[in-house]
This record gives sequence, structure tokens and C-alpha cells, in this order.
Amino acid sequence: MTLKVYNDNGSITEHIISTDTMTDTDIQSGISHIGLSTKEENILNIFKTYFNNSKAILFDKSNKAIIEKINKLDFNDFKKKDFSFIYFTSGTTGSPVGAFKTKENFLSEIEQLTKLFEQYTIKRIIVTVPFIHFYGSLFGAIYPLVNDIDIIIKEHFLPHDLLELVDEYSMIVTTPLYIKSLNKLQIKKDLSKSIFVSSTAPLFPEVSKEFHDNFSTDVIQIFGSTETGGIAYKYNDDEKWTPMNRVKISQNKEGELKVKSPFISNILYEDKFKVTNHEIQTFDFVEIEENQFKLVGRSSQIIKLAGKRYSTIQIENILETQPNIEKAVVFVTTDKDALRGEELNITLQTKENILVKDIKSLLKKELSNMRFTINLKLVDEIKTTLAGKKMLIQ
Repeated sequence: MTLKVYNDNGSITEHIISTDTMTDTDIQSGISHIGLSTKEENILNIFKTYFNNSKAILFDKSNKAIIEKINKLDFNDFKKKDFSFIYFTSGTTGSPVGAFKTKENFLSEIEQLTKLFEQYTIKRIIVTVPFIHFYGSLFGAIYPLVNDIDIIIKEHFLPHDLLELVDEYSMIVTTPLYIKSLNKLQIKKDLSKSIFVSSTAPLFPEVSKEFHDNFSTDVIQIFGSTETGGIAYKYNDDEKWTPMNRVKISQNKEGELKVKSPFISNILYEDKFKVTNHEIQTFDFVEIEENQFKLVGRSSQIIKLAGKRYSTIQIENILETQPNIEKAVVFVTTDKDALRGEELNITLQTKENILVKDIKSLLKKELSNMRFTINLKLVDEIKTTLAGKKMLIQ
């Protein structure tokens, strides 16, 4: 298997990935840290950890909360646990959480992904996402390694770069941010012999449909998290998610999704170790129909209009369809002293002077009568994480 790195200066670096090239006796004991500045360094260190049956912690070095957490840890307790990689994420509550992943977690999920993708011919995998996140490691590193598929990466992928590199029989591992950016190029190209995989956030159906019309190819969306691994998938603008094989879904009494699967981290660490028994209660409202489900949204990202639940992600997608809005971030806050209680906080990346009444008019047309307070903020830039997720705090 070959890892091909397209450097920003136009040169190309190739690495042969095998037992001979990746064996490193220096990392066969102890726990290494993977959070360096380049994708190339990170993926090579992931391969070395994997081939040498070693252990590593992966983290975003720009996340100060995670760095502080890691610096305080006593790794003697960690060495006794069964894992290959620990992925530190910001966590549902905002406090950093470490998800322990064993080789069995990876291999059991890759077995099902291989079956999911067997209808496609895949000769190369182009990766736009960082490898320090579980999605990038699974789809961009270990899946191609197990299936002996060449990998192509570039430190800084621009949308035009990506289109130039996509050849026949490619799988592109990316995010909604890139899908939207490719749509904005207003280019039509036949990519019907390649497929795109997208995760980190759902795609608005209109965005998926536009992408399919522009490039004649499928976008396979993956729903899951670092802790759960993959939960479900859907194609293009499908409304319903299909659970992956070996994933069992149910709901609690509030209607939130509960998941059981061998992909789930059996050990989590926040302030202490927690054993999940491969079962996790999420905070995602769903509507289950014949072993498929509709994703309504996270409990912290839900607002009720006329008795119906709407997700803030849905509102973001509606706003981002407007030509004068580059990005949107929406979140709900509760003010017990306010007349209507809930407030919708909207931040827009735009160069125009958009008013609250403009937003209310648009959302009323798309959703319902907006009878609650909107706090609007206009900025030059909405920052994103390495994985392409928009940041709430500006």
C-alpha cells in the first residue's frame, strides 16, 4: 500500500506502508502522543502504532482544554487498560472525554464498511480530514490499510485541488464543508465512477441533491461519534438513516437514540474511567420507523415551533442556502425570565447588512411563524475546527 502526499510546493512524497517500513522498536512500549502539525506526520505515526501493537493518544493540539487535561493525567493507570488509540474530544458537556479504541473496535467496523462499499470499485482514497480525529483515522487510514488501498493526502486542500485529484474509482473522505464548497464552484464534472463519504454533520437535502446534479456521484453520509463509532448511513438526500450492520438502536422515554454495537468504546475517561459495555445513550432525538430513523437533532440543538421540533442545524442549512450568507451558526439558549423562554442565537458570516426581520421572513417561509427572540450577530469569519465543524464561540 502506498501513501502519496501532495505537498503545497507542488512536489509529491510517497511512502510504502508495510510491516518492514513501519516497524519501530522505540514505540513498542509506553504510550505515544499523536497531535503534530502535519497530516503526513500524524498518519505515519498512526500506522507505526498499529503495526507495532503499541498505544497512542490522539488529540487536537490547538484545543487548550484537551491539552490541559492530558497534562494532568497519570498514564500509569492508562497503561493497564486494553486499547490501541485514545481519542480525546471536547465531549457532549464541553469537558474533554477520552474514548478508548481497541483493534477489535476498528476491525469490526471496517468489516461492515467493506460490505457497505463492496458495490464500488475503489482504487484510491483521497482524505481531506485530519487523522487525529476518529473519523479520519478509521476511514482515511485503517480502512484503506486493511483493504490495501492507496491513500492520497494534501496538507491544505482547496476545492479546486480536490477536483483535480479525483480520478476514476476514487473514494473521497471529506466533510459537509467541502461538499458545500464544491457546489459553490458552479462546475459540472462527471465523477460517477467515484464516491464521496461525508461525516461530522448532516447535509441539507438540497445541498446533497445539488452535489449529485453537479458531479453525478453519490455522497454516503455517516452518522456517529468518536465514542459510538459509526451508527448509521444514508445516501445523498435520503431522509432516513439506516443503522449499520451489528448496530442495535432503540429510544429512551424522551425519544432520544440509544445505541448498542461492537464499535462503541468500552472505556471512556472524563474525570474517571467509565465502562460502557458497548452501549451508549445519546442526546439525539430520533423518529424510528421500521429499523430506520429520522434524525430530528440534539436535545441541546432543538427548538419547538407550533409544537414541532426543529434542529438548529436545519436552520443553519436554510440560512446557508442564501447567496449573501457564507456560513451560519445557530444555537438555542433559555432565559427563564424572558416572556417566551427560548432565544435563538444566530451568527452569520456575511459582507452584507442583514437584519433580524430578514431572518424572520426567511425562516417563516421555510418553517413556521417565528414567535420567539432572535439575537443576530454578523461577523467577517466563522472559525472551524480541524474536522470542519463550525465553532459556536466567536
